[in-house]
Amino acid sequence: MMADSLYVNRPAALKNVALFSALISKVVDRHAGLPGLACFHGASGLGKTKSAIFGANQYRAAYVECGQLTTARSLLISILREIGVVKPRGTATDMIEEAVELLAMDRQRPLIIDEAHHVAHKRFVDVIRELHDKSLAPIILIGEETLPKQLEGHERVHNRMLDWVAAIPCDEEDFRQLMKSVCPGIGISADLATAMLEKTRGNTRRLVVNLAKAEECAAGEGVDTVDLKIFGGIEAIVGVKAPAPRAWGAA
Repeated sequence: MMADSLYVNRPAALKNVALFSALISKVVDRHAGLPGLACFHGASGLGKTKSAIFGANQYRAAYVECGQLTTARSLLISILREIGVVKPRGTATDMIEEAVELLAMDRQRPLIIDEAHHVAHKRFVDVIRELHDKSLAPIILIGEETLPKQLEGHERVHNRMLDWVAAIPCDEEDFRQLMKSVCPGIGISADLATAMLEKTRGNTRRLVVNLAKAEECAAGEGVDTVDLKIFGGIEAIVGVKAPAPRAWGAA
């Protein structure tokens, strides 16, 4: 729990955080006449949402998150609440007009729509394009690696993208930053660090889980540095494959 809290409240200075911050800056400071939509995409677990929350705090961005059951109306309600409307009311058209007015009042304040792959294949994704066109506010869509392909089916949204940025897996430098954030009180040996990166394929979320586990091992064994043997070997690392089931009747 402590490690997870540290990671949430004090995000590590990972490359994806820097990539997303640069993307926000590019869209906010774009030249007049350029489109103000952008896309940050990548596989689950690469830290896209953590990067978005960090960027949102830096740029005073409005941040909303989509889900499987998001509708045009629920998305508009979420956006209006995030930009200051306590009790959004009216038809969808009314809410679009109100959102456009409020977004246009501060075009340096971006709107971030996370988990956008849940809505990118739906017709009402064009609502996002309408908000952008009428307010000229910068809007960044975040989603899984399928998001760019999904948006190809909505040309009026797709051709307004100023940039497409892919989140990247953690490398050794990112791993060291995660260590400082998740388990600053212990050391991780080179063999364990290499094994974690390889088995997780640089997936940030899985690395955080394994580093938290390493912290527990250090406390249990009374050591300052955890190596692969103390950790329990390769098999103990939570990776991209599910653990093998125990044999029936095994102790």
